[in-house]
Amino acid sequence: MARSVRPVRVRRFAAALLDGTLALLLALAPAALAPGVLKGRMFGVGLLLGAAYLLLRDGLPYAEWGARSLGKRWLGIRPYRVDGEPMAWSTSMRRNATVAGAAGVWALLYLVGGYKGIPFGDILLYLALAVLVAEAVLVAVDPVGRRLGDRWAATRVIEARH
Repeated sequence: MARSVRPVRVRRFAAALLDGTLALLLALAPAALAPGVLKGRMFGVGLLLGAAYLLLRDGLPYAEWGARSLGKRWLGIRPYRVDGEPMAWSTSMRRNATVAGAAGVWALLYLVGGYKGIPFGDILLYLALAVLVAEAVLVAVDPVGRRLGDRWAATRVIEARH
């Protein structure tokens, strides 16, 4: 392969940070609007919104976005199905299940009373974090920068042509 995948990797990490920031803003918005007593539960609702964005972000059907997340759009990269078919909601859900699942675990723990009130809540949060770290490590060490979600959905992240 003549082209280096390093520039795409760096932009991919930056896009993940942008998308994670957007998901966090979605998580914080309901809590910011809720009265004091409901803030914890509303944070859980917001986390679910953020997890939904993370799950569906690469299947967004807006033509000007090119079926990719906002972070990928801003940084000039896009997911590409190796079979050549267009990205779809189902592909996005497969490729982002691990990342959205980690956020979803956090959301569910908050919705049922906060992770401190749940047996093994801390362990579940650490496992979710371990999944995210493992995905990042795979992008860094895989020869073409594929993470587990890319393998499940048969996708790669490539430079986008605008």
